Amino acid sequence: MVFRAGVIGCGMIGSEASDDPKRSKTASHAGAYFYNPKTALVAVCDVSPEKLEKARKHWNIPVESAYSDYKVMLAKEKLDIVSVCTREDFHWPVVEEAVKHKPKVIFCEKPVSNSLKDGRRLVEACRKAGIMLVIDHQRRLDAFHRNVDAVIKSGGIGKMQQATFYYGAGISNTGTHMLDLLLMYLGDAEWVQGNYSASPSNNKDTNIDGMIKFKSGTVATVQACDSKCYAIFELALLGTTGRINITMSGFDGEFFEVADHPLFSGYKALKAKEFPFDKNTPREYMAQAVAHILDCLENGKQPSSTGEDGLKAFELICALHQSAKNNGMKVSLPLAADDYVL
Repeated sequence: MVFRAGVIGCGMIGSEASDDPKRSKTASHAGAYFYNPKTALVAVCDVSPEKLEKARKHWNIPVESAYSDYKVMLAKEKLDIVSVCTREDFHWPVVEEAVKHKPKVIFCEKPVSNSLKDGRRLVEACRKAGIMLVIDHQRRLDAFHRNVDAVIKSGGIGKMQQATFYYGAGISNTGTHMLDLLLMYLGDAEWVQGNYSASPSNNKDTNIDGMIKFKSGTVATVQACDSKCYAIFELALLGTTGRINITMSGFDGEFFEVADHPLFSGYKALKAKEFPFDKNTPREYMAQAVAHILDCLENGKQPSSTGEDGLKAFELICALHQSAKNNGMKVSLPLAADDYVL
């Protein structure tokens, strides 16, 4: 069976990322559907005539299947998979409409919303309708990161002590991917403390420095950097018997084990080792995400990045903002109220 897919929002992640010569041609939602033999990209939608026409031509979409109104597109196209790649404040209205037309899957960009109330409504609407909701925290769907998770949970670096992540370009934009990875690796969070960072994000989003205490006992620190200096997305996971560093925007990593210290008798040090698994797996995140969605559809599996997972990451973002607004006040999770709007 070939599944009919449509993309709502033809900006960078919806379509234009596939134009970047340094990225894969499958780096966008549209590209991942176009090049997968089990999906047919049959429709695109955008309110910008220029973006819409650019996407239509790039993906060989007929004129009659290029829409400026997502409601018309959803009513006409009978889609199996709907990608929601709009601004986050439009996620809920688009998903609310999409649910009426019963697609098999809604693949929604991160963060799940700009409002905790709308994010919760979005997840609940899909649950009630029996529609698979997948949030595009791509690294959660990637083999390398799932293998890191398996090493951590099997005790491969001992008991987790500390985690530190470095990011730029905004806590909701780039930071949400790392927050989601921390939740995947370390489990649910107990509380956060945050402060607005002196390092600018250079976009409409905000950089926040902070601390997250997980129910497992691990404490993670959140460190923001100025993205104009360089792009950074790195995570250090320090256990009692080893360490894992995730580097190069999540595309590479380093593994260390405890060994005798080369300089000081009676002390131990961390020594670089080969990863306990093959880390050179294909790193086409969006293509892997679509392949994962198809595997779930065809084999009745639960997706690895659910709406509930996306909500937990968004709650962390809301809690960090709430703390920063109140001079670093400790904010407990889960959040009881839903009146958080970014």
